[in-house]
Amino acid sequence: MKIINASFFIKKDQTEKFLADITPLIESSRTEAGCLGYHLYESNEEPGHFIMIEHWENQEAINEHNKNILLLNLFKKIPTYSDKQPTLTISSTDS
Repeated sequence: MKIINASFFIKKDQTEKFLADITPLIESSRTEAGCLGYHLYESNEEPGHFIMIEHWENQEAINEHNKNILLLNLFKKIPTYSDKQPTLTISSTDS
């Protein structure tokens, strides 16, 4: 299994637009082959700091997910929504 943690640092005045774009992506991603989990959380300590936690069966599933048009469109808008560059951590597990 592959686990992706993506951190987004969203400007306060862009939060609604960010959520409007990411919500359909979450719904779509959960239906993709190989998706075991796809969840977005906002920090209680740092408003505007969102963390996406994704669980995928394998790298092939991630490669297919990376072609999702909703994901590609979100990535185009992230510079407008963000205070700083998103961070991404990918890890693997045998279970």
